[in-house]
Amino acid sequence: MSVAPQPWLEQIEQMRSEGLINADDEAALIRQLNDCQAAIEEALARIAPEYQRRVGEDGKESADAWLAATAREIGEREGAGMRRIFEQFTSPGLTAESA
Repeated sequence: MSVAPQPWLEQIEQMRSEGLINADDEAALIRQLNDCQAAIEEALARIAPEYQRRVGEDGKESADAWLAATAREIGEREGAGMRRIFEQFTSPGLTAESA
């Protein structure tokens, strides 16, 4: 099982200590973040064979450029998902009592 990245965990802990989320919200956030982390790891594992093929056919420099662009796309997509997850708990006026 993956563990949510440390900066995200720190943000969740801060939200809990500030009363923005309750224990159930905290657990749900950690589960969702772990799911996002697993999706990133799976996506990277899926592109590894394509990277190796590109190294062989196109050369390392070209393959590295493809890998950087592909990893950036994955990161942006998953990062946007994580931001949406956090936004549902950080809307103005939202507290653990009103959640």
